[in-house]
Amino acid sequence: MTTSETEKPPTRRQMAAQETRQKLLRAALEHFSQRSYGEVTVGDIARTAGVAHGLLSHHFKGKEALYAEVVREVDRQLRAATAWDSEGPVVERLRRHFTAHLRFLAANEGAALNLILRGAQGTDVASAAFEATREEGVRAICALLGLDADEPGLQLCIRGFAAACDEMSLLWLRNGRPVGIAALVDAWITLLEGTVRAAYGLSPSPELRKALDALS
Repeated sequence: MTTSETEKPPTRRQMAAQETRQKLLRAALEHFSQRSYGEVTVGDIARTAGVAHGLLSHHFKGKEALYAEVVREVDRQLRAATAWDSEGPVVERLRRHFTAHLRFLAANEGAALNLILRGAQGTDVASAAFEATREEGVRAICALLGLDADEPGLQLCIRGFAAACDEMSLLWLRNGRPVGIAALVDAWITLLEGTVRAAYGLSPSPELRKALDALS
């Protein structure tokens, strides 16, 4: 007998609990996408979710844990929308990834401004989730370019690149998207080339030279 055959379907109580949890998560995402962590109360979230105040603590152990879960949920959505593909030259793959990233931010502007680009607030857990997302993005770019993300010189430069892209995105959204996505993507690719060139200046290596050639 397989494992699936021995698994019992969820009970009504379990299904109701899962639905309550999802209501709280959706309500929290709505509020935290509009206001900062400190401005949102547990009561705000519970009222929007249409559930008793105490259920938030029951399902998420309080506001801090719920906020951290909201950060992780937005992260999951962003990753799904910007998944890397394996087809085509390096620059074209970067272009598609950056384009998808900016389209997601534009389509989810509230979450972008208050959750993704401002950095997680409120809890160490949420901050760790935010930093883990940025770290994974940096490592994915390095892997695409055939580079070691832990090389000290490159590490200094590539993390600066990631921070610069976040700041550019923040200003882009706040200022009413003064340039098109394609133009901003071109700027990021140019910035990435300069980043790799700067890393090469700090610590020349055949790998960095090859990455520069791929970006040129």
